[in-house]
Amino acid sequence: MHQTTKRLAASVFSIGLLLPMLAILISTATPVIAASNDCSVAPGVGLGQFTGEVIGVEEDEWWDWSGGESDSLHSLKSDIYVEIELDEDYAQALRMELVPGYSYTFCVEFHADPEDPPTNSPIGDVYLLSESNWNSYQREYEAQKNGWGMTEEDFNWMPVEWRDMIIFIPFRDTHAYENKRSTTFSTALDNDNRGFVSWFSEPGDAQYYLVLDNWNNTRQNDALPVDGDMIVQVWVDVEERLTLPKFTAYIIVGLLPISCIIVPLILHSRYHASGLEEQPDEPQIVPLLEQ
Repeated sequence: MHQTTKRLAASVFSIGLLLPMLAILISTATPVIAASNDCSVAPGVGLGQFTGEVIGVEEDEWWDWSGGESDSLHSLKSDIYVEIELDEDYAQALRMELVPGYSYTFCVEFHADPEDPPTNSPIGDVYLLSESNWNSYQREYEAQKNGWGMTEEDFNWMPVEWRDMIIFIPFRDTHAYENKRSTTFSTALDNDNRGFVSWFSEPGDAQYYLVLDNWNNTRQNDALPVDGDMIVQVWVDVEERLTLPKFTAYIIVGLLPISCIIVPLILHSRYHASGLEEQPDEPQIVPLLEQ
């Protein structure tokens, strides 16, 4: 009975040690980011019903905290394709509700508008912004349009530590694709936390903005506006992805210190238990001395 208990405890410990590692291997078998893959969305797939909306940089007021029409959006769980008209010195955005459990691949291509084509190559900037940074982007555009925006000299004079409070920041500081004729990138959410909480509306899924930029913003590597209009093709390929439960991280983090305590205890108990085992009495043969 005692040996059976020991074997059962050893089996449970081994399974607890190998199960999180096996879950990590299964999860990493499906990569989260696959920027080299092309979107496989059919051109006939539209925005659908409330899965996204196209807005201009001036159409959605940055000071409106009530949410407005965006409350009617649904979580983006299916592929979409849309063609967006992008005027000179302007910006458009595709507003979406991204949710955990899905991988989103974005493909963007800039084309010249036949009605007012630019003389140079149709290129632009693509940004994926959170809701708070979209508001910063709108404020920056409004300031630039009214003539009291920051110049390049002002931006270079400002300390690097303060620039994040003035200019907009792309999602995860990476999703900025500038001076592009076409680009492809992917992302996925780990949680559904919102960076901005509205006091005037019910909380919903986090909103993100795929911004198509055709004006000279404050970022140093952005493209200059082309002298004409463009038509931008946008594909969003949505796929389900495997996500590990949150308690897996606690198991992995706590596994090493727990094993440092349990393993010595097991070895110590087995060492002392070996000395307590009863040995069978064997008869001692005493040799007889012959005279």
